[in-house]
Amino acid sequence: MTGKETAATLLLVACAIGNLQGQAPQPSQPKQETTATTAAPLAFETVSIKPAPPGSLPFIPAFMRDKTAPVFGLQTMAGPVWLTISYAYRLQISEAKAAFEKQPAWVKKRIYRETFRIEGQRTSDQVREMIRTMLADRFALEIHDFTKEGAVNKVVLSKPGVLGPNIRPHPDGASCSTQGDASVGKAPDSSTPPVTNCGFSWYYTSGGLLHVGITNTTLVDGVRALAGTGVPGLDTKPIVDGTELTGKYDLTLEFRPDSGSPRITPEADDNGGPTLIQAVAQQLGVRLESATGPVRIVVIDHISEPTPD
Repeated sequence: MTGKETAATLLLVACAIGNLQGQAPQPSQPKQETTATTAAPLAFETVSIKPAPPGSLPFIPAFMRDKTAPVFGLQTMAGPVWLTISYAYRLQISEAKAAFEKQPAWVKKRIYRETFRIEGQRTSDQVREMIRTMLADRFALEIHDFTKEGAVNKVVLSKPGVLGPNIRPHPDGASCSTQGDASVGKAPDSSTPPVTNCGFSWYYTSGGLLHVGITNTTLVDGVRALAGTGVPGLDTKPIVDGTELTGKYDLTLEFRPDSGSPRITPEADDNGGPTLIQAVAQQLGVRLESATGPVRIVVIDHISEPTPD
């Protein structure tokens, strides 16, 4: 996998996890017999889980990149099972990294092609419940979490009350393109009118910078969506909000995709183009502060290779 493919894949994974936060995590519950007062957990109409061919790259469906996308019919995703679990349980990158550190290699590296059919149109929360049911049934997943005090990265405004030039409030009723293929990896055509893609989009500029766009997101979720790009410190501590901004925003960011750095401060860089941390500071007007706060600890009690179709 090339450096560009690695960066793009990490961004897709990070956005699928980080850009769809906002509700309390939902740990798995012990199985119970269905009664008149206990509804059966939601489940997919049909499910197929198979190892992907060697060399396959992760594929993130549109509904995981854009929380406003409708979810119905036949859906397919490809990725390691840790990614599926992370989406189902709303794990930040740091939470996922810690939870799967001691799990077998197949959990972290083996690519599975998961195909499922959704009866009717469902919300993303309902689909997450269906995926949790699938994980319990097919991977025998048992999982729990708890919270303790620990180190966090706090997102704060560099200047009180001032946002950067590349972020603006999301307009009510704004339109955007829901064509997932057009929002991933394709630079805009200068001969056609510009199009705003829903959710998460990316492409490489002619100068080799990675251009990322995220629409209709909180500020902290936008930063979380960038946490999987390989910058040490961003992917080892949870990212929490210190801005007190509750609105939804549209943002764009351009940075060098190979800009891993042991620092989380915007130091000078001489390699052409800003690092991710520099871009966040210069283009979004926010910075990260080391702090302490509640840290969610996720524990995988049991997981097995999937049962055959």
